[in-house]
Amino acid sequence: MRQNVVMILASGSPRRKELLSQAGLEFEVIVSEIEEVQHKTKPDEVVLDLSYQKCDAVAQSFIKNPPENLSTLIDLQRGGIMVIGADTVVSLDEKILGKPENGKTALKMLMELSGKSHKVYTGVTCKVLKFSSYQDILIETDSFSFCVETLVNMYKFDEYEAIDYISSGEPMDKAGAYGIQGLGQRLVESISGDYNNVVGFPLSRFVKELSEREYIEYI
Repeated sequence: MRQNVVMILASGSPRRKELLSQAGLEFEVIVSEIEEVQHKTKPDEVVLDLSYQKCDAVAQSFIKNPPENLSTLIDLQRGGIMVIGADTVVSLDEKILGKPENGKTALKMLMELSGKSHKVYTGVTCKVLKFSSYQDILIETDSFSFCVETLVNMYKFDEYEAIDYISSGEPMDKAGAYGIQGLGQRLVESISGDYNNVVGFPLSRFVKELSEREYIEYI
């Protein structure tokens, strides 16, 4: 596989980093420092909006303050920089469950999910920047966004099971207070859709989008 752009992941999520690495993609991480503001209310619109905010903040930083080593970072004539922003939410009956503030909040979230089905949405936004020799600056030449939805069915569990899980510390940095890739998988009965989307990044759809736009090529 040949990668035709330098990829910048605008996220510090270790799960997203791991998934992109598993796909054989090379990338750097630059975490967006912006304060995220929700302008939308529907879960699919929220993740698209927040993924755009993260992506755009990092892209604009490259446009306004290009790195001194730009010529070594990319092939100025052919290549470019792709900034990748992503955001994931858990939604129960259209109510968004974010990351728990504390153990009490985590317990409340988990008991709301117990024995029910909910949806996980991940929005991804990508911006491609290329060097304009005419203007001697980086300019945006392409952008695209998409959202992937996965249905998750939870087992019925009681407070003792939930508290035992919370005591592991795992739920505290997870949307919806559980991680399907960790101990939280014992709470999940089944899913319908992309497993990696629940982990935090819809890898298959992302790679498909890259291939269709020829940002990666199979050789």
